[in-house]
Amino acid sequence: MAEHVVRNDGGHGPVVSLTGVTKEFDGGVTALRGVGFEVPEGQILALLGRSGSGKSTLLRHICCLHKPTSGSLRVLGNDVAKAHGSRLRQIRRRIGFVFQQFNLVGQLSVLENVCSGALGRLFGPRLGLFSYPRSLRLEALEHLDRVGMSAHAFQRTSTLSGGQQQRVAIARALMQRPAILLADEPVASLDPASADTVMRLLREIAREKSLTVIGSLHQVDLALGWADRIIGLRDGEVVLDAPAASLDTSAAMGVYGTAAAQEPVVLDVTG
Repeated sequence: MAEHVVRNDGGHGPVVSLTGVTKEFDGGVTALRGVGFEVPEGQILALLGRSGSGKSTLLRHICCLHKPTSGSLRVLGNDVAKAHGSRLRQIRRRIGFVFQQFNLVGQLSVLENVCSGALGRLFGPRLGLFSYPRSLRLEALEHLDRVGMSAHAFQRTSTLSGGQQQRVAIARALMQRPAILLADEPVASLDPASADTVMRLLREIAREKSLTVIGSLHQVDLALGWADRIIGLRDGEVVLDAPAASLDTSAAMGVYGTAAAQEPVVLDVTG
């Protein structure tokens, strides 16, 4: 199907590749400083760092909402700086995003919120659940079943708990049929039990669908138990890049130290 034809590298090479990416905003603010790393297909990557360290800015670059001031960024084999118009929209459709605040429409049903994840595949606006093709409604129900929310399909979304809403948001992201799933502090507003449920669900789905998942987190222990790889950012620079299995809590917490506390730590992440 057309939405799957997006790679410019024949399906080979890393899913995301950054080389010397720097991002400067108006007012002299530098959010990213020479960031470079590659993410292979199917890897689960956690970004750690203080608020303002550049995690959200980095995710916005990967989903093609920002372009680097300098350096190179390739997503699904495409040079983001050279992608425009329909090509840029096509890349974005292959990138799902799960937000901290869910970004669901509370007055709509759960099922209609999930169906809205397929809008990039449709022509024209949709008004009401039954304006979506039956095939998409059935697909949405399948995703709701996968996240354990099919029993709530016709419930008003605003009546759900935070953990339930985040599971609906994951189902909506899956409706994009993404190759990459991004998550920006997806459990920051959830209680520990709900956070654990959501992160386990993301990992299970990533493994089932060979999704590449990149998520920013503040909970170090949660990140170590969830991710294949940890990248730590401090003041817009990479100060840690290592397999999660090679780190303990103390080593990962070094990301939150002062700029003079430690040199960047880069370990082999190709295995």
